[in-house]
Amino acid sequence: MIAAAGPSALWYLTRGTGLVTLVLLTASLVLGVLQVQRWGSPRFVVVSLHRAISLLVVVFVAVHVVTAVLDGYAPIRLVDAVLPFAGSYRPIWLGLGAVAFDLIVALTVTSLLRRHLGLAAWRTVHWLAYACWPIALVHGWGTGSDTRTPWMLATTLTCATAVIAAIAWRLASGWSENARARGTALGATVLVGAVVGAWLAIGPLADGWARRAGTPASLLRPAAAAGSPLERSFSATVRGTLRQRTSADGSAVVDLRMRLIGGPQGVLRVRIAGPETRGGGVTMQRSSVTLGPPAAPGLLKGEIDTLQGTSFEALLRSARGTAVRVHADVTLSGDTVGGTVSGGPLAEATG
Repeated sequence: MIAAAGPSALWYLTRGTGLVTLVLLTASLVLGVLQVQRWGSPRFVVVSLHRAISLLVVVFVAVHVVTAVLDGYAPIRLVDAVLPFAGSYRPIWLGLGAVAFDLIVALTVTSLLRRHLGLAAWRTVHWLAYACWPIALVHGWGTGSDTRTPWMLATTLTCATAVIAAIAWRLASGWSENARARGTALGATVLVGAVVGAWLAIGPLADGWARRAGTPASLLRPAAAAGSPLERSFSATVRGTLRQRTSADGSAVVDLRMRLIGGPQGVLRVRIAGPETRGGGVTMQRSSVTLGPPAAPGLLKGEIDTLQGTSFEALLRSARGTAVRVHADVTLSGDTVGGTVSGGPLAEATG
């Protein structure tokens, strides 16, 4: 089974082509704004580049759809890529991808039939290109398995920033001509951006999103049924981020979110809370540690029982009683976390 052996090449290709499609859509949208304003470069250069990027979007989105269907890890059918909200895997967010795909198909077909449709009809349909981008962005955040990883988040947020900046620049150009309408449009853009940002924070970036997004139960804990590699002896390097905040009771809370690299796939999260020290650290009074595969990040849970500087040991247990002793040596550089982690089962643990 692919699920037991790990991600397939098709799985990686699906994720890669999805991200490339979003980047190309972003470039196409921004160039569309430049084309309208005729800013910087001659118009024919912008038009040619815009057309070439649009053709690449069609190619990459086709590969993205085909590989998602052929991979087989998630129950995605070909009809799910065309008929929105009909699938069983994260139906809302996958359905948005189907909507974006249908819009791209409509744009491609009408562009091929442009001479028969007439300029006015073609231009009306062509405005759908502007709807493709936000739908594709939310689809990627809602269904993507890498949404919370720093590199993916940085890429998608850069795309969002580029589009918002292009829209703001477009509205600011000639502001005096229709200041009221342009101001309303700019305010609406900021409001939509804020709403989507809030949804991202409490949705895809929050714990438990896979379940709330509509992932089938059979995929949520595949490792718990067959035995995860993290429940056996393992070692890996870790990379992630550090966040520090103050809790409601005034305690300082340090939150480490790390992914395992070079070993079994996994997500390690560590929370330490207590009084803040003069050097900006935390004197631990309570802690929590979770470890699991990306599809079930809370498979193993426990707390730190030994902490020395930036090294710690924790005893974690799964719901079925497996106990694993974990040792981690982490290094901190600003908001970036690195280091190593290792673990192994306790033979005497029976749950």
